[in-house]
Amino acid sequence: MALSKKWQLTPFEYKIDFLIAPVLIGTAVCIGPLSILQTILGVLIWSFAEYAVHRFSFHQRFRKDHWAHHLDPKAYIGISGLTIGIAYAFLLLPAWWLGLTATYAGFMLGYFAYVTLHYALHRPEHHLGRFIKSLANNHEMHHLRGIEKNFGVTSPLWDFVFLTYIHPAKYAKSFH
Repeated sequence: MALSKKWQLTPFEYKIDFLIAPVLIGTAVCIGPLSILQTILGVLIWSFAEYAVHRFSFHQRFRKDHWAHHLDPKAYIGISGLTIGIAYAFLLLPAWWLGLTATYAGFMLGYFAYVTLHYALHRPEHHLGRFIKSLANNHEMHHLRGIEKNFGVTSPLWDFVFLTYIHPAKYAKSFH
């Protein structure tokens, strides 16, 4: 597959998520009532969205563009954090009107966990590396050519639910 340059980002576009997401989380917490259950629901909604977008959008509709990331995981390839940040900022107003700011904060917390963990997963020298070894092994399985499994980055939850999880050790044993 040809390497797509369509999703090539500047370091600023790639890393702005690390600023925008915490600002949006903080804003949601400040303007709305806090609810632990709503926050947990928001994190679960994010984790499902992460799984579904990765599996059905990135690996089907935008496969060539996403494959560029698989070929060079440390490159700044993705969807601009500015674009995503603006879209998520617009969602804060309806969440506030509907009394769902805690759900929104949970969703954004899940998104922030995703961008942080995904960045660290591809940089073993990152200080989080020693804490996320099992996630790193799962994600490494996903990056192997031809393995359409382990789509969850922050959690394998939905991979278990939809039977798309494969344990790295089990996969390795099947080739010996």
